[in-house]
Amino acid sequence: MMNKLLAMMVCLALLVWENVLRADDSNTLQAKYSACAHCHGIEGNNKELPGPNLAGQNRAYLVNQVNLFRGNKRIHPVLSSTDLEIHSSEIDALVGYYANLKPENPVTRLDEDGELMYSPCSACHGANGEGIAPFPRLLGQKPAYLEQQLINFRGGARQNATMQAMAINLSDEEIKWLAVYLGSQKKPDGVITSEIDSIDPNDADY
Repeated sequence: MMNKLLAMMVCLALLVWENVLRADDSNTLQAKYSACAHCHGIEGNNKELPGPNLAGQNRAYLVNQVNLFRGNKRIHPVLSSTDLEIHSSEIDALVGYYANLKPENPVTRLDEDGELMYSPCSACHGANGEGIAPFPRLLGQKPAYLEQQLINFRGGARQNATMQAMAINLSDEEIKWLAVYLGSQKKPDGVITSEIDSIDPNDADY
C-alpha cells in the first residue's frame, strides 16, 4: 500500500513539474513574441518600425535566417545578441507564428514595366513576389528595407552569391525603383527618400 501511495505521489509530482515547465516555455515564447513585435509589429506587419514585415513569410526562409543570426553568420546588434537568444526548441513555434499571419498586401496584378524589371527575380521569389520556399516573399515589403538589402548584397555586406550577382549591376536608381515597385506595386513618380533616409546604418543587415 505504501509503495502504491509513493508511486502515485511521484507521478503527481512529475505531472505538476511538467505543467510548470510548459508554462515556463509558454511564458518564454510570449516574451520572444513581445520582443519581436518591437521591430516587426504585433501581427508581423508594420510601416514605421525598423524591422521588415514577417507576416506570411515562408517558413524555410525564416528558419534559415534565424539560424544565420544564431550562428553569427548574419550579424545584427539585437538578433545576434545573447540577450535575445532563440533556442532550437523555439524556432518552429516562432517561425510558424509569423508564417501563418496574413500579410497586409495581397498578391495582385503588377504593371507591365514593373513585371519586366522584376522578371529575372521571379524564378526564386515567385511571379508576383509572393516567395517560393526557401526564398522570401517580397511583395508588399517596405521599400526602404528592400532597398537597403539590395545595397547590402551589391556591396557585400550580406553574403549570397546569387543575390550579389543579381544586384552588382544595378544602379542606385534601379534599386530604388525596384524596391518601391515591389513594396507598393506602383512605379514612383519621383525619388522616395523619407523612409530611406531614416534607416539606421547599424540596422543595415536587419
